Amino acid sequence: MTDTYETAAEQPDLIATHYLTSIEDVTEHLRAASRLGLGVRLRSYLEAEDEDETLVEHWEVELFTSSPVEVPVEEAEATEPTGDPAVTS
Repeated sequence: MTDTYETAAEQPDLIATHYLTSIEDVTEHLRAASRLGLGVRLRSYLEAEDEDETLVEHWEVELFTSSPVEVPVEEAEATEPTGDPAVTS
């Protein structure tokens, strides 16, 4: 995981943490966060079910007031497509 924040004062505020069990729910949460302009940190992990110890995938979605990993403006502009297929970087 990459965090560009050096101190706690620079980190965005954590709004909520959601623990999800289906990829459909994860997708819905990510789309909603994108529409609202929120930052997201997504983690997946495996848990054993109670009786038969079958591993089940789960997801942790953390919502932040801004992106937990920020890209400097110069980098973002350098990687944006120009819209002209004849122009290459």
